[in-house]
Amino acid sequence: MSNQNNFCIPSIMKKIITFLFLFIITGANAQLNVTFRSQHTYPAGSALANIGGYVDSLGNEYALVGWSSGLEIVDVTNPTNPVVKQNITGTTSDWREVKTWSHYAYVTTEGGSAGLQIIDLGNLPGTVTSKFWKGSGAIANQLNKTHALHIDNNGFLYLYGSNGGGLFNGAAVICGLTDPWNHTYLGHTTGTYVHDGFAYGDTLWACNINSGYFEVWNVANKANPVSIATQTTPGAFTHNDWLNDEHTVLFTTDEVNSSYVASYDISDLSNIKELSRIQLTPGSGSIVHNTHTINNFEVVSWYKDGIAIIDVSHPDNMIITGYYDTYTQGSGGGFNGCWGVYPYLPSGNLVVSDIDNGLFVLTPTYVRGCYLEGTVTDSVTNLTISGATVTIVGQNISKLTSLSGDYKTGLATAGTYDVLVTKVGYFPKTITNVSLTNGVLTNLNITLTPVVHVSFSGLVIDNLGNPVPNAMVSFTSALITENTTCNANGQFTFSSFIPDNYLATAGSWGYITSCSTQNITGTPITFTIAKGYYDDFSLNFNWTVSGSSPNAWERAIPVGTFNGSTPANPGVDVTGDCGDYAMVTDNGGGGPWDNDVDFGTTMLTSPIFDATLYTDPYLNYRRWYYNGGTTNGAPNDTMKAYLTNGLTTVLLETANPSSTDNSSWAPRSYRISNFLTPTNTMRFMISVRDSAPVSNIVEGGLDLFSVTEAVAVNETIASSLQITASPNPFNDHSQIHYDLSLLKSPAHLTVYDMLGHEMMNQELAALKGEITTGNNWPAGIYLLKIT
Repeated sequence: MSNQNNFCIPSIMKKIITFLFLFIITGANAQLNVTFRSQHTYPAGSALANIGGYVDSLGNEYALVGWSSGLEIVDVTNPTNPVVKQNITGTTSDWREVKTWSHYAYVTTEGGSAGLQIIDLGNLPGTVTSKFWKGSGAIANQLNKTHALHIDNNGFLYLYGSNGGGLFNGAAVICGLTDPWNHTYLGHTTGTYVHDGFAYGDTLWACNINSGYFEVWNVANKANPVSIATQTTPGAFTHNDWLNDEHTVLFTTDEVNSSYVASYDISDLSNIKELSRIQLTPGSGSIVHNTHTINNFEVVSWYKDGIAIIDVSHPDNMIITGYYDTYTQGSGGGFNGCWGVYPYLPSGNLVVSDIDNGLFVLTPTYVRGCYLEGTVTDSVTNLTISGATVTIVGQNISKLTSLSGDYKTGLATAGTYDVLVTKVGYFPKTITNVSLTNGVLTNLNITLTPVVHVSFSGLVIDNLGNPVPNAMVSFTSALITENTTCNANGQFTFSSFIPDNYLATAGSWGYITSCSTQNITGTPITFTIAKGYYDDFSLNFNWTVSGSSPNAWERAIPVGTFNGSTPANPGVDVTGDCGDYAMVTDNGGGGPWDNDVDFGTTMLTSPIFDATLYTDPYLNYRRWYYNGGTTNGAPNDTMKAYLTNGLTTVLLETANPSSTDNSSWAPRSYRISNFLTPTNTMRFMISVRDSAPVSNIVEGGLDLFSVTEAVAVNETIASSLQITASPNPFNDHSQIHYDLSLLKSPAHLTVYDMLGHEMMNQELAALKGEITTGNNWPAGIYLLKIT
């Protein structure tokens, strides 16, 4: 054909998201069955500690707020309008605890040497009075400071960690409150430092934080307590504990990252048994602090997670049924956020102390969990299966079966759910439409079918039928991923393979990766891959990583991060290709600042490719770039893409904070001959640089790398051609809209898949119009060529 112009426009994709669209989903405030009523803030530079509550003779409710300067008494009778009544000055300290007995408040602090503060609240709402107590009897004038305290049901006061551990090694000091204004020293425990504790009747449950266990004391003789049992807790840093209403179960907290509320059967002190443990935000690293029991609910302060309400009416199957996050500055480990929560006001309102954000008044709705329990067994042997994962689909709730095959799980919200059960060596099983109801225990026993292993082999050839030596193959199912490399004859073999439906992928550098869904039964399989350069990183073709930054490029399934509502690290690859992998910079997740590129540059370099195999080669890729979150200056970090032919290196593009397509998988396509003479020793390179001295967030990504054939039209004509596809992506078909008026001659449309197969060939009789295409085509990427 004479006088022809070949014009290759960007590819369209079926059943995937393209560069035209970016969807961002953000969550609402973290709360469930808890209503915000009010917040009272404190001066900058101050911090809140623990909190208590009190009701005066008129029925007015008060929050007793420990903070840096003392104890503040706040009237919360109207929960939407807290009113500060008085501030009782105390030793300046960031640690303060308060408990009440009768109309007295007792306040401890680790600051100064004034001793225990006693406040007479009996005149509220009028002025209160206070004094300090430094001990009596054998410890007269010896008590300088105390970490925490508890008052039991009989009016005995327990002081913990006194004098920083200098008084009786920090053991529990026991005082009588027969005269609450002038209490008396009675005795103390012995041995290790006690950080906190709970006493009821003649028993003290002491939290030996440094030793990592709770210790049970018989304190019938206050002058001579006797240790009767110990129990290590999950984090071995036992911080706080509380009994259930029946005094048969003890709940504990450990003040360490990724900590739990744990429950223990204490009905037999010679055989204490852990029943269950629970986290509010598993995987976040958050630290639990204090727990209290009310009506078989645990009300818990959880530092950066705020407060949680846990239904413990089934202590071996604890279920979180309420929460409210008072700390909006981030998540994870660390000692910011919620210090304490007091749940015992007659109104039922919660008063909460947040170290950073002040006093919160919240109204909880206590609801029982929807309990789901059962046993998982083998369908062939009828034996129970331990270590199976039982997941309530879509709820991020998973539990493992015990050694006896039992599982116990549940959730807060009633409804109909699907339950997925998985175990290596068994086919996964989904039970649909399981109805769960608040306060109701649903029993669901499940059988799993064991898998049968088969031998399995295959072949990888090119589109001329020649074997592809050392090709890579991968098979991914709901159960497993199997990878291997072919021999020199393009053959691969698995001696033990699980029959199932797989995403089967084959490829090699210098070929176009092929993937499809295959039902593998043991019958040999043949992959056909066409020659060409293509990498969607579903297979590892060994790109090279270099540079000074420790936050380097890596091949991974992207873990998304957000700076506010803006995506920083991508949460998915360019969907619609084979698998879910891409190249991304330091894929550690977490907060936006946690694993971005820092301290220099990270460079990613492709393997060598031969551009002389093409008549007019184009280099194509999708790149992700984000730069923001500056703390001390304007964003100044860059992403740069380069191309070398082995002799000369040129810059293809520089992405900077003012680029218009940041925080998205932006498409790029370059005609190689416009930059360099094509050679057989070409490489592509892309770098992300953190430029000093500005501290900010910078992330990069690369996906869908390819070299394709195209002949560009005259630039004047190319800039005037109008070709679009909609919808793009598409599920059933797409409309290709074209306006080729400037060509002034008939044209031809050809569509190819990425293997080079011709999918459509049609004459364009008119210079302007639209064509329907894509009916019954498989998911993938397609190239349109106008001739």
